[in-house]
Amino acid sequence: MWGRLELKLETEDTRYWITTEGVARETNGTPINYVVDYVTVEKRSEDGHWDLRAVYSPDAWKLSQALDYCQLLFQELQRLNVALKARFRWDLVKERDSVRAELDAVNKIIAQLSDKVRSHS
Repeated sequence: MWGRLELKLETEDTRYWITTEGVARETNGTPINYVVDYVTVEKRSEDGHWDLRAVYSPDAWKLSQALDYCQLLFQELQRLNVALKARFRWDLVKERDSVRAELDAVNKIIAQLSDKVRSHS
């Protein structure tokens, strides 16, 4: 047995596993999803079986999450800009500025995580 994966989240079409026991780092001959703290993602196929889709290192997983969060912030920024065009309100300006600041901070984190992931590839 290579190690232990624990199911952390299951949705209708996706399962997320984290390796809790296994090897400390990637090695030849050991499946990548048995590296401790790596995240394994499975998707349900049309025939109902679970298929391995991706395995993420901790930094790659953080990068994936940061990119998703960045998309949400960008959508919120677009929504606020549309609302401001329709009707100017100072509370919306303040909220938009806050979202922009958060987006800037997340973009910096994404750049750092991208460098880390790239350097480990």
